[in-house]
Amino acid sequence: MFKRLLSSLSSKKNSSTVEPAAADESLIVAYDAYGQQMKIPRSEWRDKVFLPALQQKWDSAADLYSAILSGLEDGFPADLIPAAERLVEIDDIPERAHVIQGIVLMENGQSDAAERTLRAGIAKVGATGTLLTNLAKVFAGRGEDSRAGETLWQAIQADPNQDNGLLWWATLQQESQGEAGYLNALRTAAALPGSWRAQLWLARHHLEQGETEQARVLYREVLAGKAFDAGALMMISGDLGRNGEIASIVELVAPIYDEHQHDPMAGINILRAYQELGEVEEGEKLLARMYALGLAPLKQHLDEFAQAFQEMRKQDVQHAAVDSNELQIKTLSLTQPIWHYGLNRADWLFSRKPEDAQKIGFFALSKIVEGSVQSESQLEDNIGRLSRAIPLYFAEAVHYWSHYASSCYIQVVEGKGPILSGNETDGNALFDLVPPAMNYFVTGEIGCSGKGEQEQWQVSLTLWNCAARTKQVSESGQALEAELGSLILDLEQRLLAHVGLRREQPLDPFYLRPSTEMMGVYLSELGQAFMLTLVANKQIPRSAIWGERAMLEWPLRMALHWPQAEVPKLMYLSGLGKAFDYRSDLVAEYKEQSLALLHEARETNSPVDRLAPLVWKLFDMHDEFADRRQHLSPGADEAYAAWLARLADK
Repeated sequence: MFKRLLSSLSSKKNSSTVEPAAADESLIVAYDAYGQQMKIPRSEWRDKVFLPALQQKWDSAADLYSAILSGLEDGFPADLIPAAERLVEIDDIPERAHVIQGIVLMENGQSDAAERTLRAGIAKVGATGTLLTNLAKVFAGRGEDSRAGETLWQAIQADPNQDNGLLWWATLQQESQGEAGYLNALRTAAALPGSWRAQLWLARHHLEQGETEQARVLYREVLAGKAFDAGALMMISGDLGRNGEIASIVELVAPIYDEHQHDPMAGINILRAYQELGEVEEGEKLLARMYALGLAPLKQHLDEFAQAFQEMRKQDVQHAAVDSNELQIKTLSLTQPIWHYGLNRADWLFSRKPEDAQKIGFFALSKIVEGSVQSESQLEDNIGRLSRAIPLYFAEAVHYWSHYASSCYIQVVEGKGPILSGNETDGNALFDLVPPAMNYFVTGEIGCSGKGEQEQWQVSLTLWNCAARTKQVSESGQALEAELGSLILDLEQRLLAHVGLRREQPLDPFYLRPSTEMMGVYLSELGQAFMLTLVANKQIPRSAIWGERAMLEWPLRMALHWPQAEVPKLMYLSGLGKAFDYRSDLVAEYKEQSLALLHEARETNSPVDRLAPLVWKLFDMHDEFADRRQHLSPGADEAYAAWLARLADK
């Protein structure tokens, strides 16, 4: 009976409201440096990852202990016997070492050896609750039930707060005396000096019986004592959540929760409570703290909360009519691809067009509308984003695939954001506004009709000849959402054919034209990069952008999906550079991913490698930055040295 009960306790221990996914027994789930989940065959993980890592931790007791725990969880007990012996030799916490060695030996069916090491531990540090509980497991495994029961009770008296030991003992009473025996056992343990875990199980019982106030009294008692362990808040918040006491999570648990000390799943439960109660501001504050932990297995949950809070904020924002006469409008001129900005003027990285190069400009597209248009303030939507992203892309394409110097012009309302015009732009009104040296400029419109898979996009472009002051040609096309990338690439080729001066090779050798598959997410990134540029240049406040974290991560996901493309990597660092410029508190979250990107760049001889000092500056890696400046070769590029000097002054 003892052995059977011991193996069944895990079903009663689950106190989190987040259910883990079922694991494939033949695979090990791991995470790479970018936080991406990987599933590796167990044999490959054991031979190539686990065993080498175990050997590397041979001389560090804390690291070796953690590795042994991981090995037990992953099902490699046979490989852990030498490591457990080593831990007993070097650990200055004898109880920990003897307990884990006893568990390893039990997992390998060596009960006599397990008993010897547990008794050796007791001889060194005394009969602690953990040592006695595991000794009881040895007796239970042999079928010595009476001896196991006596030893287990001694363990509870020594430490009434052992999770496994307490629940095992209470469940034994339930087997022999029913529910009353179970509750009496918990009350007996709760009366022992220093007890708090039994109170949590009693509180769960009260919640399940609808006795909410009795549960709250117990919780207050435990929390006031401050003696609970890192997992207690997970159990409290999980039990309250399952029993509909959402407000109590915020009242009792949220003020005490410390993401650096307590189980992160308690934080997930608190986030869910904030979401259900509509407390967006508090939820986003905790979300930022949780992201900063950098725990890859949590990221999917955190991303879902971030999206939920963002949608809740959007619902609170109404379209507001504005008086266009009161708006302060300016036209921004972007003379480089949008992802060149944010890199602290890395002039040495990008080829420049000669001063006398012929010039072509692109204006933001207007929106195709029916009827009259009223000026209003609203959140950015797909049409608004694409009205800027498409001309940004065409300007980039002309920059890289022709001998023209290109510019992109976008109107913004100071302090508010970019303008989406509902009126077709008359190029005749622009001839006197564009720079005198301009040879051509392009205007256009964009519209969308239908919904879902039948969503139909329409893009029309007009090329204006500045020398002749006439409309030279118009090009247009329609496409479903899935075919929009093909349409944009087709319009690019038509434009290049009309203006001439094509290049057979891109201006910078690393540049690749986005594929049809990539174009949709590429355009989204260009639109997002523009918004970050506005914040970095103090054209709009940070509060005016939505989903900042998603904006910063977007190009990194692109880089991982298309590793052969260099531009997404540069886009990623550009975005971080802009966020650093406007002092975003999110930048610190991306240190590990950024260093991993640099490591790969060094291995592949990527141009990103030379941007390493920017990354070091972002993350206060002063020694690395100083070392690079001090060891520049005598013939180093002056532009690169000047760039480093600018970085040092940031």
